[in-house]
Amino acid sequence: MAFPAGEQENSGSLTGHILGQGWAETSAERSSSNVRVVLVLAVALSLLVAISVLVVLVANDALSGAINGLLK
Repeated sequence: MAFPAGEQENSGSLTGHILGQGWAETSAERSSSNVRVVLVLAVALSLLVAISVLVVLVANDALSGAINGLLK
C-alpha cells in the first residue's frame, strides 16, 4: 500500500480530501489490468464473430430450403 508523494489537498473540500487519500497505482498493477481488459475484449469479439457466423449459416440454410420449396 503506497501513498502518493507530494502535498495533500488543502482546499477544504471533502472530494479533495478523499482524492488526497488515494493509493498510487504501480506499473505492474496497470499492466495487469490492461492485459485483462484486452483478453476480455478478445474473447467477447471472438464470441460475437462465432455467433454471427452461426446465424449466417442457419439463415442461408433456411433461405435455400424456402427457395427450393417454391421452385418444386
